[in-house]
Amino acid sequence: MAMAEPPPSGGDRLAGSFPVGWRLPAIAIDWSPSTAGDQTGAYAWPAGVALAAQLGALADWQGRKVADLGCGRGHVGCAALALDAAHVHFTDGQPAAMTWLAALIAANRLGARTSFALHRWGDQVPGAPYDRIVGGDILYRGDLHGALLDTIAQSLAEDGECLLSDPRQHLEAALPALARARGLTWTSQRQERYTLVRIRRLT
Repeated sequence: MAMAEPPPSGGDRLAGSFPVGWRLPAIAIDWSPSTAGDQTGAYAWPAGVALAAQLGALADWQGRKVADLGCGRGHVGCAALALDAAHVHFTDGQPAAMTWLAALIAANRLGARTSFALHRWGDQVPGAPYDRIVGGDILYRGDLHGALLDTIAQSLAEDGECLLSDPRQHLEAALPALARARGLTWTSQRQERYTLVRIRRLT
């Protein structure tokens, strides 16, 4: 599997990218490809951090059941928890990400409102359907867009919404058609630091 490009230097400012007052676990995680599979979880990806920072202005999260796809270190899902989401299920393909999240959740005593599991796109997220699905900076692999949209189509509640972010100004032209083929809408809007994508079910 090709490895994603890392974010710009300085992107990994962890303390500033989690909700105020959260405790970060004092744990060393081996993010090397030999143990993690790739190094994507080693970084705080800028468009994901930006989505987390603006999450409260984009939708209502109180009492919602949320899935965080390709969560990495969990910035977006943690923001949803801080906005009173009822439950957040964190998913990623990296075992190292699960180790980090287990420590983060324990450090902040959030076990009753969270769950996490290894997951590969193309399959339904365990515990579906979800009121909200989020994904911060996860559109960089064009060869996985179909599998990602398959997962969203299988996991989104009938009246739910998925929010994705990407740093690029222009996304692949084929994405709206890929979404429609799976019974989903696709709208994108450029924000100050990222492109916001909103996905719903076709009506």
